[in-house]
Amino acid sequence: MEIYKKFLAEANKKYSNSDVDTILKWTKKTFGESFAFTTAFGYSGIAILHHAIKIMPDMKIYFIDTGFHFNETLDFCKELTEKWNLNLEVLKPEITVKQLQKKMGKEPYKVNADLCCHYLKVEPLLRVLHKHSAWLSGIRRDQSITRGGIEVIDVDGRGCIKICPMAKWTRKQTWDYIKKNKLPYHPLHDKGYPTIGCQPCTKPVKEGGDERDGRWPDMQKLECGIHLFNNKKEK
Repeated sequence: MEIYKKFLAEANKKYSNSDVDTILKWTKKTFGESFAFTTAFGYSGIAILHHAIKIMPDMKIYFIDTGFHFNETLDFCKELTEKWNLNLEVLKPEITVKQLQKKMGKEPYKVNADLCCHYLKVEPLLRVLHKHSAWLSGIRRDQSITRGGIEVIDVDGRGCIKICPMAKWTRKQTWDYIKKNKLPYHPLHDKGYPTIGCQPCTKPVKEGGDERDGRWPDMQKLECGIHLFNNKKEK
């Protein structure tokens, strides 16, 4: 365990201030093909994906189809997969939406949002988590209080290595990158949605609001459970 901690500490010391491409090249050299990425095709995910596929064009990419996504999300997923020739695998929950509604009620996300997320998002991830030695993430420290303590080369609450090359990036920096490179992005971003998840649990945010304000509004909830953080790093 101490060797493990030493490896992460040394890697962060060397790469925490490096640019995204340098971090990704180190990732490819260190973890080879046993490396993957999950995305719902939000703007931060698009920015990191644009970097990654230049260095790792065959990188495994997972999209979790919960059954509650916006039609715009499904259309954009298909469009970008074809345009960028992504090595995409769509994961679906073992439980169907109808089965979940029978178990929890017509609106399971209102009955117990954490449990709903577990069935529809976390469970599909857990089925493939063991197949990869490390995971790429586009999450940033400025997105929410739960993400404020992430490292560039991190270990999450499940003990999985997570590479977060954009940890120090800001919202403005990310959008500047998208605009400079004329990248496609989710159409709902232009309609007041800074972050996009399942339709029933995602609302527009007033200009100037926090990025995660539109997720699970009126609930004490900021994460779906895919990103599980070490408590010692939360701020």
